[in-house]
Amino acid sequence: MLPLFYTTLILLYDHVSCSRPNIVLMMADDLGWGDVAPNNPNIKYTPSIAELAAQGIRYTDYHSAASVCTPSRAGLLTGRLAQRTGVIKNFVIDSTGGLPLTERTMADYLKSVGYKTGIIGKWHLGHTQKYHPLSRGFDYYFGLPYSNDMGCLRNANDIYNIKINPVCGENRLWNISLPLYENRKIIEQPVDLITLTQRYAEKAQEFMSSAIEERKPFFLYIPMTHVHVPLSFFKRNTGNNFVDTVIEMDQYVGKVTNFLKQNNLVENTIVMFTSDNGPWEYKCDLAGTSSPYLGQWQKTVGEGGSSSKMTTWEGGHRVPFIVSWPGTIPTGQVRGDLVSALDILPTLAKITNFTLPDDREFDGFPLPFLVPPQGTRTIFHPDYEFSEVWAVRHGRYKVYYATYPDHDCENKFGTGFLYHNPALVFDLETDIAESTPLKWQEVPESLYQKIEVLKKGLRDSVTKGFTSVASYDTDPSVAPCCNRDNPYCYCEA
Repeated sequence: MLPLFYTTLILLYDHVSCSRPNIVLMMADDLGWGDVAPNNPNIKYTPSIAELAAQGIRYTDYHSAASVCTPSRAGLLTGRLAQRTGVIKNFVIDSTGGLPLTERTMADYLKSVGYKTGIIGKWHLGHTQKYHPLSRGFDYYFGLPYSNDMGCLRNANDIYNIKINPVCGENRLWNISLPLYENRKIIEQPVDLITLTQRYAEKAQEFMSSAIEERKPFFLYIPMTHVHVPLSFFKRNTGNNFVDTVIEMDQYVGKVTNFLKQNNLVENTIVMFTSDNGPWEYKCDLAGTSSPYLGQWQKTVGEGGSSSKMTTWEGGHRVPFIVSWPGTIPTGQVRGDLVSALDILPTLAKITNFTLPDDREFDGFPLPFLVPPQGTRTIFHPDYEFSEVWAVRHGRYKVYYATYPDHDCENKFGTGFLYHNPALVFDLETDIAESTPLKWQEVPESLYQKIEVLKKGLRDSVTKGFTSVASYDTDPSVAPCCNRDNPYCYCEA
């Protein structure tokens, strides 16, 4: 017999299936597990995110689909691992490709059951016409085609980066300025990052208002600019550039949730808040913290380097995750279930009654607030760029067949890529900092065998199943530019 809690939920979902709930999915950029108040009692400046957690469920063992921008977003929106989608690394400003057209997005599925769909923020899944958000299930788009450091700016007033000068003509990475799109049109190039968040909030409210007027449920995907460098904010609050950026992000969250309150939509709206990956340690004091998930073995035995973004250490992919749906799911609950960004798509399928196609494999499960967990959960952590599975989480254990860092604040890379035979095994229930692997005699006898069976199952599934191939070809002519007569593509006002 199911516990009363789950029985109650089943009755509630029977009720809401008649009028589908609105969905707001907010995803920060490079935000660490320890950067928000619900996860870190030392943080006093994220009241909107804290209120969201108080009104819902906070998951402490949630993992992004990958530890870097593009693969993470592809996994979130398709519910499929990088090995299946082919999206194994970031697209760049002159990429001709994007998320393969053989893949369907969360917006595609929700649109098929009557949702008005919008994205306000960073896309980073291809910017040429056929890969554009309006070609991938979204009705409305306002935002940046890729990361806010992938393009130069007119000036650096109140813009904060490190090791890179963002000004056009001085930026050693990019000589094309950063564009802002509304639907398929570039409306500003370079974008004014200082006022961007204010405009994002206004556009979010306009989008939700239009859906209300059309009497449609809405799916609003908000992939934020915060807290990816270069940092920017409209108002200085503390004198600490990173903290001020987090404060602005939290205020943005509050503007969205306050709109829901003012329009009596709180109980008919699922709000989710998360991050695409962990903090970018290379950016020093302009980056956040993954504490207490520090990948300490990398810092000591691995002789340094970052154990956060771009790595498979916990700090690279264990990030904040909050689900709020007052009146339907518990409030103020903290859960330690092992869950993933790959679980969001099947969760929404269950709630809104869209059907996932049976011609392909999906890698997630409905979240435990909806369907009671069954057995020991396994999560595969693919390597950035090569998409090999060098790390596997199975219940309380994290198994590494290889380890590697990213560059840290001091540009250290430690010993680099290391294979491990036998694999390193950490017990995350007793060693969340991943400081000391278990001795071979301490490893459960069947663990290695179980993991090998699981890895083989994934390989066979990918080999025999439906997979896509992403193109990483480039062509300078496809870089977004509203004025090719200007060397930096400035649009004249």
